[in-house]
Amino acid sequence: MSNSRHLLLALTQPVEGKEDAFNAWYDAHHVPECVQVNGFKSGQRFKLSASNGESPSQAYLALYELEGDDPRAILDGLLSTRDRRIQSDAIDRDKTLLWVFSEIGEKHEADD
Repeated sequence: MSNSRHLLLALTQPVEGKEDAFNAWYDAHHVPECVQVNGFKSGQRFKLSASNGESPSQAYLALYELEGDDPRAILDGLLSTRDRRIQSDAIDRDKTLLWVFSEIGEKHEADD
């Protein structure tokens, strides 16, 4: 199986008291701008709603589908465009975590 498919997981948290501005910026600017970066195929946001243990300090997840042979280069491409994208002071950058996972197995789906 080729490692051309990847998932970028971005765990984020708003600055205290700026959750509305954080969500507005993320939905209107950040995700739409990120999916314009070479190698990005889609992006979608989620908010933590359940846990089977200790919850992370970040309540928000942005999940991006990436496609390409070099996931590090795709991530570097995103980071290199930061100055050209709209930024927000509502995101707590000290709590932002990014991980890229590469596909290693087949996708299984439930029977209908």
